Amino acid sequence: MNIFVPVYVYDEPVPFHGEYLHNPYQDIDSTYWKCCNFHGHTRQYAGVTNGRNNGNYIYDSMYRMFGYDHVGISDYNKVNNFEDGIDPGFIPGYEHGYNVWKTHQLCLGTKKVRRIDYFLYQTLSHKQHTLNMLADQNKVVVVAHPSFVDGSYKVRDMKYLSNYRIMEVLNGFVNSPEHWDMALSNGHLIYLIADDDTHDVMKVNDIALKITYLNTKDNDADQLFDALLSGKAVGVDFYLDREEKMEDKVVRFKRDIPYLNSAKLNGDEFTVSVTEPIKNIKFIGQNGTILQEQQIRRGDTLYCSSYKIRPEDQYVRTVVQFFDNSFMWLNPVTRHESANIEIQRLDHVSYWWTAALWMVYIGLILLIIRIIRPTSLKNI
Repeated sequence: MNIFVPVYVYDEPVPFHGEYLHNPYQDIDSTYWKCCNFHGHTRQYAGVTNGRNNGNYIYDSMYRMFGYDHVGISDYNKVNNFEDGIDPGFIPGYEHGYNVWKTHQLCLGTKKVRRIDYFLYQTLSHKQHTLNMLADQNKVVVVAHPSFVDGSYKVRDMKYLSNYRIMEVLNGFVNSPEHWDMALSNGHLIYLIADDDTHDVMKVNDIALKITYLNTKDNDADQLFDALLSGKAVGVDFYLDREEKMEDKVVRFKRDIPYLNSAKLNGDEFTVSVTEPIKNIKFIGQNGTILQEQQIRRGDTLYCSSYKIRPEDQYVRTVVQFFDNSFMWLNPVTRHESANIEIQRLDHVSYWWTAALWMVYIGLILLIIRIIRPTSLKNI
């Protein structure tokens, strides 16, 4: 039930601070990028859920046609094992949640499917409780499409929510930079993931839209997890031409998809290098503030750009736009007191407030029963 959930109180968040700059890309090998999608749906429950034409074989073959290394299936509240034995990096996963406000989570490395959800409006305590329960049952918990529905994850929620490590910043339906910046601005080391959230792989506007590239040598589940959790990932928002034929999109995808060559710190100077000419590059800091923007005129060719990180910059994330209007999103460089990075956890169960609130709920239930019962007896 929605009402019988612990009440959480929260410590005040501490923004990133310190002399040590942590760059997740410092030692990447640019010859190793794995093309991944973790969020997509097949036809399940006799078509009740929205999987449309996505049979298992069709789903897998369409992603393989684009050259994906890792093809993840995340059916609603159900682990689909079809990729086990096909994908060497198979990761059991599912999308948790069936509430009316689309407050959903992507669960990867699933040990057990959590059937419980809170169907109606969710308070911050409901959301934190769900994240805590899922964290015990999955290797990675992702806050899914937080800005998909107004009333789902509110931007202000991300100031306090913790006990998750990944946010689906890029989703086939909606991007959520405001939620990400709220988390980062309050010292939560949250890395991105980019997913199609596909429901019909036969439509050109439902596949190869938002792509996660993980820097790992092998398509191995443990290596994929390590890359996700250590921030060695980039999200690509690939330009969508709704009039394009699928076979033409496959050709364009394989020809034009941009890659990250390097993103290195030299002292406090952060330099990003990519494989395609840059149209615009933004270095973004706390509260989503644009710290530096470089616009390149067509005809000029630029493959790299630098930003000198200032002492007051708590974090710096980068968004690169290319001339075909595709975008690449990088994880942030963050400040810490040392290389021994601590992950912030703010939530605590308030047993006093929980007991008090539950007593109120019980009292209201008893009052309703007392009001209804005499009426029922009169009608006998």
